[in-house]
Amino acid sequence: MLKPFTSVNTKSLNAGQNTLVSVIIGNYNYGRFIAQAIESVLNQTYRRFELIVVDDGSTDNSRDVIKSYQDKLIPIFQENAGQGAAFNAGLAKATGEIVCFLDSDDYFHPDKLAKVVAAFVDHPEWVQISHGRVSIDREGNIIGRDPTFFSQGDVRPLLLQWGRYAWAITSALSYRRYAIDQVAPLPKRPRAADTYLTATIPFYGEIGCIKEPLMFYRKHGKNRRGQTNNIPYLIEQREDTAQCINKAAVAVGINQRFDLNRDSDYLSFKAIEQGGVSWTKVLQIIWFTLQETLAIGHPLKDTIERLMRRGICSLSPAEGMVFLRFGPSRYLRFKLTGKQPKNYELSGKIN
Repeated sequence: MLKPFTSVNTKSLNAGQNTLVSVIIGNYNYGRFIAQAIESVLNQTYRRFELIVVDDGSTDNSRDVIKSYQDKLIPIFQENAGQGAAFNAGLAKATGEIVCFLDSDDYFHPDKLAKVVAAFVDHPEWVQISHGRVSIDREGNIIGRDPTFFSQGDVRPLLLQWGRYAWAITSALSYRRYAIDQVAPLPKRPRAADTYLTATIPFYGEIGCIKEPLMFYRKHGKNRRGQTNNIPYLIEQREDTAQCINKAAVAVGINQRFDLNRDSDYLSFKAIEQGGVSWTKVLQIIWFTLQETLAIGHPLKDTIERLMRRGICSLSPAEGMVFLRFGPSRYLRFKLTGKQPKNYELSGKIN
C-alpha cells in the first residue's frame, strides 16, 4: 500500500572531503558545558564543516563562552523560544549538505563527522543516521556504553502501525539537508524538535545507523532522558507525535494513518490519568507492546523494560509514577533493597 519515495531528489553527496557538514549546537544555560561541546566540533578529524551555535536566551555565562569562540563559529543569540525555534534559526544559516545536531551538554567523538559523511556517501538512500553513544556523568566520567540497536531501512510501516521505531537521541542524529527542507520549518509543537524530525523525515527516504559510539551523552539532573512522570506532558508528546506522523503521510500522498489507540505508551499514560483501567485494557496494552517490540525488533532487555513500564503504569498508577520518575534500574533497586531515595513518596503522587 505504501508508495515509493518519489518526492525528493536522491542525488548522492560529493564524495571524499568536499561535502560540507553543518553542525548546529543549541544551548540554554549550559555555560559550564558548552566549551567542551564546541571544542569537540573544532577538533574533528573531518575538516569541511561549519559550526553554528544558537543560544536560546541563556541567563548564565553562556554568551561570554560562545563569544570567546566567535572567530571559529557562527553565533546566533536570540530570546528564549524553545528547541524548535533554535533549530530553525540554525538551519536558516546552515549551508551544508549534511546537518548534525549537538546538545550543548554533550560532545562529539573526534571521528564523528568523518564516519557520518562516509556513511551517507556509501548509502545514498539514507536521509537520517543514528549512531551509538557513551554515557557520562556531570563531571565527564564514563558511566556506561548505551545500547546500539537502531532501526534501518523504510520505517514508514512502523510509524503508521506503532507510532515509533528505534532511533537515537538528538546529539546522535544526522540528516541530509534536502530531506530536512521537506519538513522545515519546525513547528512549535512537539516541544522536542528531534521528535518532529524523527517522525517526519522517514517519509522522504530510508534511515540508517552506525553502531559505533560517536558522541558522549551527559546524564545529569536536568536531562535524564525519558525519566519524567509529568503525565500531561507525556500524553501531549504522544499526541503530537501521532499528529506529525499523519501530517507527513498526507504530505507525501500516503493513505494510511497512525491510530493513537494502538500506542501502548499513550494508553498506559492515559491509564495513570484515569486512575487505573480494567484488566481487559491492561492485557490489550501488554499485547500491543509484544506486537510492537516484535515488529521493531527490540532486544529482550528493552522488551522487558517496556512490558514492566506499561504494565505497572496500567495496573497501579501510583507505582507507575514512581517507575517513570526513577527508571527501571533504580525502581527495582529500591524495591529489592528497601532503600528509598529522597522524594520517593512524592514521586508517586498523581496531580
